[in-house]
Amino acid sequence: MTIATPLHERLKLVIQPNSLETHAVLTRCGFQAVPQVPQLIHLPLEGAQLSSIFTVISRAVSEQGQQRSRYCITRSPLDSQALLVEFLDAQPLSTITVPAKHAWFLRVMAQQNLYFDYQPIFDFRTGQVIAYECLARAFDAEAADYFNGQQLVDGAISLSLTHEFDELALKTCLSSIASLGSPETFYVNLVPNAIASNPHFLEHTLEQVKHLGLAPQQIMFELTEVEALLPHHPLPQLIDQIQQLGFGIAVDDLYGNVSIDHYFIEFRPDVIKVDRLMVAGCSQHPLKQILVKNLVRSAHELGIPVLAEGLEVVADIQFCQQLGVDYGQGFGLARPQPYLQTAPLHWDQVFARLSALD
Repeated sequence: MTIATPLHERLKLVIQPNSLETHAVLTRCGFQAVPQVPQLIHLPLEGAQLSSIFTVISRAVSEQGQQRSRYCITRSPLDSQALLVEFLDAQPLSTITVPAKHAWFLRVMAQQNLYFDYQPIFDFRTGQVIAYECLARAFDAEAADYFNGQQLVDGAISLSLTHEFDELALKTCLSSIASLGSPETFYVNLVPNAIASNPHFLEHTLEQVKHLGLAPQQIMFELTEVEALLPHHPLPQLIDQIQQLGFGIAVDDLYGNVSIDHYFIEFRPDVIKVDRLMVAGCSQHPLKQILVKNLVRSAHELGIPVLAEGLEVVADIQFCQQLGVDYGQGFGLARPQPYLQTAPLHWDQVFARLSALD
């Protein structure tokens, strides 16, 4: 049943909080009790407030609170039967707060405002730069704000747009690499499900690479598992085709997001990256030492080099070097920049600089 409500009635956001904690947070945001229905709280609105108030709620209320609280927007008087009838169709608060929180991401996708920084990857034996990882960044002109790669991934996951983001990021990244005019190797992040669910991925990627004047041998695809692999996943066959065309394959975030079984056993990557969470503090943590040692030994027995990422302190760098890790990457070695850093590392200078920061 629909009950007509006069348009002169003020617009109100009505919420049923899931807990006393959520109730307290919303009260601090200006919500007040609905006199006739104590389980509900409300906030009078002007039309221009809608977007901003949902953004505020998305930041103030916990994810669980957003998922379990319900809301409706109404013009019905607070003491009317119509309000209760409308609230029967109330939706989880998260259905509107999640898109509001990541409205910037939708603008970035629509305007394609992605760009890339490049972080050097060093050979531990020589200190020379052997490749660069391409790290996505974005600028939201409306909010005059910048976003890093993790924020972009989080936005894509929250809005279920990982595949669309991956496609845009790859296209933009390859164009950015071509504009550098460099023959170096570049590590490019990919989500496995995104490439495996796109039957034209390989064809379109190879076509773009050739069109831009790049060589497949310059591109090392990093597989990052930010979502569970699809059942009956065709990834091993696709990886084999990618490698046959000359592209490289690196397994990213090993011991982090990525489990070892379906990457390290099902196919043979060209490079294995040890996740920064495992690398950080590895020089002081016995269990981390055992895991990293076993990984390096197993990889080397198969002829696969190992790259440690997230290196920031002298002790961790030295531990990885002594262990035989092949390549290193991290803020302690070089930070990402919009240009290609080519200077080799001189370890005495690196250790002196990092020791001065402690």
